Amino acid sequence: MKDSNSVTKHSEETIKKMQSLKDAGFSSRQIATIVLGSDTKKSTVNSILNKVDKKVEMEDTSPKKILFVPDCQVRKGVDMTYLTAIGQYIVDKKPDIIVNIGDFFDMPSLSVYDKGKLSFEGRRLAEDIEAGKEGMKKFLQPLRDYQKTNPSYQPRMVFCMGNHEERLQRIPSNNSEFEGFIGYHLLELEKDWEVVNFLKPINIQGINFVHYLSHPMTGKPYGGNASSMLKNVGCSFCVGHKQTLEVAIQPVLDGTMRLGIIAGASYPFDEFYKGTQTGNLHFRGVVMLHDAKDGFADPSFISTKFLIERLNHG
Repeated sequence: MKDSNSVTKHSEETIKKMQSLKDAGFSSRQIATIVLGSDTKKSTVNSILNKVDKKVEMEDTSPKKILFVPDCQVRKGVDMTYLTAIGQYIVDKKPDIIVNIGDFFDMPSLSVYDKGKLSFEGRRLAEDIEAGKEGMKKFLQPLRDYQKTNPSYQPRMVFCMGNHEERLQRIPSNNSEFEGFIGYHLLELEKDWEVVNFLKPINIQGINFVHYLSHPMTGKPYGGNASSMLKNVGCSFCVGHKQTLEVAIQPVLDGTMRLGIIAGASYPFDEFYKGTQTGNLHFRGVVMLHDAKDGFADPSFISTKFLIERLNHG
């Protein structure tokens, strides 16, 4: 006879990891293998997740400070100082919640943009993954060092999968023989983050975070500026993907305000495909959302250049 209290037999951390993997699109069998060490424990995973889904938890409605980290696009050969600089800023400012909006891993070996061209030569998936993991270590190191002596600081950490990470999922989707061999699990994000599947919005303090807003008819990113997107989707959002900084604020008849932010780059380096004129002239940095509550916040914008200078002279 199965124990009806199976949820309580597993730690909160284990259950949270299962839920995070489920949200990221992993099957019960995959979750059982990753978390419990055996795919035969799929029924245990299903039982736990079903009970977790039935729980109704009271949401903390107090205002929060949220750090929104746009696309980092980490790849082999780039200077990763900017990641340490962002990590140190986290320690110094102590946001309640950190949201990485995706495209942290660049994955150039899986790009279809320049496949077959000279610029594609020499790219390797294993090197892409290793570079991303090294970048994540640098990003998190200031926080982990701080927590050694200040263990009470435990910000909520949310990672929204981007289209660059999603490139990993396309391989088994298009080539079934790679199912279970190539996928999100190679990134090992679930060790540190609450992972949210590609294009699945997560609502935090009434603001929807997702890599980009997709058109319901085509699935492709919405065109237009932040103001038009805010009008189209009808709710507050923060998205990445588009290398720009755009902000829209919309008053609503009921006396509330809606906020829309597009910020698609925290990396400091140029992209060759954007040309030599104005393509690379865009904001690069992070966004701090102060007093986030009920779908609105007071945003401040901190450039990557400032963060690096702050780290070097701090």
